[in-house]
Amino acid sequence: MVVAAAAPAPCPNPWFPMEDGLTLTYRAGHSSELVLATKDVTPAPDGTVKATLAVSLKGRSGQTDLTCDANGVRTGLGGLEGTLLSASGMDVQVVNAEGAAVPAPSVMVPGGTWKNSLSVKLQPPAKKGGLRPIIATTFDKEATVVGEEEVTVAAGTFKALKIKNITTARASRPGSEGRSMESFMWFAPDVGILKLTTDGETNLELLKVDRPKTKVKPASIQGGAKKKAVKPTKG
Repeated sequence: MVVAAAAPAPCPNPWFPMEDGLTLTYRAGHSSELVLATKDVTPAPDGTVKATLAVSLKGRSGQTDLTCDANGVRTGLGGLEGTLLSASGMDVQVVNAEGAAVPAPSVMVPGGTWKNSLSVKLQPPAKKGGLRPIIATTFDKEATVVGEEEVTVAAGTFKALKIKNITTARASRPGSEGRSMESFMWFAPDVGILKLTTDGETNLELLKVDRPKTKVKPASIQGGAKKKAVKPTKG
């Protein structure tokens, strides 16, 4: 008799850890600093986990709700795109968000695919005498797990999953033609996003990881449920 291996529990999701006190600092663009901090983590009896993600970019700050359930991790601002827009100074109104920012662990394997969609209304920051046009935009993203790689960023060297994204942005009106863009992201277990590149240029790179000292992480993706610490390597 063959017994099938149990699927990994959806929460906590190792690819988007909702750990109280976890703070990830990134270089965004050429010189800006992006900080993502998780707080107020609250497990529910049904197995879901809720938390708040605080975002700081270019001296501006914002926050969004996080929810981890059987479908993956969702944010109140529709994933990374909406979260970054909120910290850019734009006023962001989410009209519709479908799909998870990061899917369940069972999907985060080589060959795994998922989709998400985000429709927003954006307004530039208020300025004296300035116009504030409303820009309605929809982002449709298709993601595929390309495979496993060892990746070195400023924060160290990690075993990671490489994700290929095809994101199509279009005006939110019937018949609008979209413009598609290819990007790649790398995720490390128990850390999250390591790096984001577009057209060969690094848009986001992890600089450091701050977390409660009682935790011994990040972990290797090798070895299944058995977790093994990965030591950052120099150079």
